[in-house]
Amino acid sequence: MAYLTFSRKRAMKETVVCTACLMAMLAAGCETESTSVNESVAAYRDRILARHAEPVTLPDDAKHNTPVVQPVAAQGALPTKKALLSEPAVDEPPDPAAVLAELPDPVDAAAVFNARVERLRDEHANRQDQRVVRNYERVVETAIEYLQRIQRPRQVRLSLAECVQRALNHNYAIRIEAHNPAITQTQIAEAEAAFDVEFFLDTSWSKLDQATAQAFNPATSDTRSIQGGFRKLLPSGMQTSVSLSQSRSQNNLPAEFQSLNPAYNTSLVAQLRQPLLRNFGLDVNRAQINVRKIEHDISIETFQQRVRDTLLDVENAYWQLVSIRRSSAILAESVAQNYITYRNMVERLEHDATQVEVANSKSRWESRMVEYYESVKQVRDAEDRLKNLLNDPEILLSADIEIVPTETPLVAPIVLDHFSEVRTALDQRSEIRQARLQIESARINTMVAKNQTLPQLDLTFQYEMQGIGDTGDNSFDNLTTNRFISYTVGANFSYNFGERAGRAAWRRARLQESQAIVALNQATDAIVEEVNNAIRTLLVRFEQVPPQLSSVQSAERNLRALQARTQRIDPNYLQTELSAVEQLANNRNTLLGVVVGYNTGLIQLEKAKGTLLDYNNVVVTDAQRDR
Repeated sequence: MAYLTFSRKRAMKETVVCTACLMAMLAAGCETESTSVNESVAAYRDRILARHAEPVTLPDDAKHNTPVVQPVAAQGALPTKKALLSEPAVDEPPDPAAVLAELPDPVDAAAVFNARVERLRDEHANRQDQRVVRNYERVVETAIEYLQRIQRPRQVRLSLAECVQRALNHNYAIRIEAHNPAITQTQIAEAEAAFDVEFFLDTSWSKLDQATAQAFNPATSDTRSIQGGFRKLLPSGMQTSVSLSQSRSQNNLPAEFQSLNPAYNTSLVAQLRQPLLRNFGLDVNRAQINVRKIEHDISIETFQQRVRDTLLDVENAYWQLVSIRRSSAILAESVAQNYITYRNMVERLEHDATQVEVANSKSRWESRMVEYYESVKQVRDAEDRLKNLLNDPEILLSADIEIVPTETPLVAPIVLDHFSEVRTALDQRSEIRQARLQIESARINTMVAKNQTLPQLDLTFQYEMQGIGDTGDNSFDNLTTNRFISYTVGANFSYNFGERAGRAAWRRARLQESQAIVALNQATDAIVEEVNNAIRTLLVRFEQVPPQLSSVQSAERNLRALQARTQRIDPNYLQTELSAVEQLANNRNTLLGVVVGYNTGLIQLEKAKGTLLDYNNVVVTDAQRDR
């Protein structure tokens, strides 16, 4: 059974990939290429290699600064190419602390909100009117009260690495798929068993009483026989057998007509049957073994793919929980702001507010409160989704446990070599390796089907020694004297006119082989498209961070400025303030979506490249091979 070993180091989240490091990666990664790459895949890589780059001649002193891609041994005739580097088009990367300060988790929300209060106090320290500060202090107090709906007495703090570890240990889908390599291993043994030596033992007793019209034909007889031996199929297709038999026969003929009654016959028979056309050769007779071995390799690739897909689901579920929790914190502050606005309208009812403003602000607060209730439900749903992927007995679906993600979202630019990412995907994706194995299996079936169109021509040989006596011992002793020896040589030939069945099967096998090749090309194009989309998504998500952060900061300044300039309450002002509150929450949610999308984009790229297991330091091994 396949199993997993795991240790996680997210070095990508600690440092930004620089151009010099990328050059080292390219120099190391582009020089190891299997020479057994399928021709269709190699041709595709040639087209990718020739695209977006021109031959370059670099001086010796510049080779240490300019990343290049060296052709591999299988493509030695191709020229050296410049690396196709891709990086976010951002003049100045955003401050990660400033970004994350706008998107607090409910656990950290109180500290973040209080920090905003302190910042607001500093900004308004020289102002006589402190209404904005007092207003936001009330907002923070109410928002923290709302967030208590999410918090529960029992909490489990989980990092992304811990979730991956728990999923590898307990996830049902991985555990189910882990049995398939062991199952296919038994099928290999079943196919190899066709060449095992078989022992056989046959016995019979025949007692006859028949009417006869001739005096020399016995009317009654008693015949008992036993035969045992071994038979075996050889890899060449030859069927061999050796057997030893003894029979006892007795009849009612008078003694003067026969010397032995009862008579014991012993014989040793060796038989060989060798096909010369159909079913001849190692390739044909070992075809099922080779096919089963390919199916075993495919099951291992499928298991790795299942592990990769499950880890992708776990990481997506984890970031989804991160997103919903932080979105709830954003919404809680927004709802609290609506509530404080409503309370302000009530307090100013006798001054400059009317029942219209009170009703309007109350309606907006209550409608936003409904949204907050829904967000609390979504947090519970996201927790259950993650629990159902972990299948950890310590975190049961039935237990009321608050899962607190501790992973800090990454907000740092990375540099990618587009060509290297595509090439890595073509090397690492299980789907391509499975498609190649399917082609190999189809070719074996085509070879077998072609052989079945040949006529049947078998050469047979039989060697037999006999012995007879009045007892079983005497009969066996006579056998060992080698007096009665017989040889039989024969040939069997058969041919079906037209061979319609065999030729139809051969054509079907060739079509299936062609279909498998097309499927490989389809998988290759789909993987390249997936990598391209993942790279573009990753770059665009990071490029969206700076303007969206600026948008959030502008929306917050706009809201505070509106609150500071308040002189008289009227419907227009109230509508403007409520819209500003909602705009700030929407901008923060958009920023949250961009940041979470950037982090999920990283794992989507690793999945598209087929390196998600390496990214998580997960190693798939075979328990049978380790014993």
